[in-house]
Amino acid sequence: MSLHHTLTMAPQQLAVAVYDIAATSLPSAALVLAAALSIFAAALVRGFTGFGFALTAVPLLGLFMPPTQSVPVAVCLQLLIGLGDLPRASRVCDWPSLRWLILGGVIGSPIGVLVLSLVSASAARLLIALITVGAVVLLNAGFRLTTAPARRITALVGLTAGMFNGLAGMPGPPVIVYYNSGAFGRIAARASMMVFFLVSSIVATATLASFDLLDLHVAVLTALGIPVMLVGTWLGDLGFHRGSDTLHRRVSMTSLAAVALGSALKGLSDLL
Repeated sequence: MSLHHTLTMAPQQLAVAVYDIAATSLPSAALVLAAALSIFAAALVRGFTGFGFALTAVPLLGLFMPPTQSVPVAVCLQLLIGLGDLPRASRVCDWPSLRWLILGGVIGSPIGVLVLSLVSASAARLLIALITVGAVVLLNAGFRLTTAPARRITALVGLTAGMFNGLAGMPGPPVIVYYNSGAFGRIAARASMMVFFLVSSIVATATLASFDLLDLHVAVLTALGIPVMLVGTWLGDLGFHRGSDTLHRRVSMTSLAAVALGSALKGLSDLL
């Protein structure tokens, strides 16, 4: 059932459809609890670091539902929480860098899709994971930027993020490394990542809609996840404001390394 058809249904028909999904499609109580814990964990990471919701939620939700459901649910939740955070984030984010990152991302995404047509998604995911691990090691070894990179460098980072997005649906690593390189304070870095990933989720939502993957089932599962996501995000945000620049950077790098490791393992398992 498409989203367009859902929106044009009479209220009585919509109520019947929701009842049918609840009666036949929703997982058991144990799986609902597991999914809620997955969403909570992803929201906690995002609330503290400013990134990582979809990167964390998709593989965890994938343990209980197919990718055609886990990806749309994670993207929709990320879109909703991103829109909620936009008024506050837009006041403290670094717009000069964001403009060039977004421009580069828009250009890079179709290039990534083109490259994907030449290589396997698993190989691309593994390559991205290895590059990300290398960047994390470099940053942990003491690499720092004292000033914000030039526009062309920022646009190149955005281009790389777009290519990563087209290749494997993973635009995050270049942007995360960029904002954790030392040239930005933790408040501006976190807010900037929130805005960037909101833009990414808008593009992803439009893409999912074009493939008719935003159906009533996804809408119901998204609605069930909203309260859990809000609580997890609030707790993560609370921890962020009580932490320090050093703690924020350490947690961000640890989270990114964990995501890269998980992605590498998945890429290897798919290739073997």
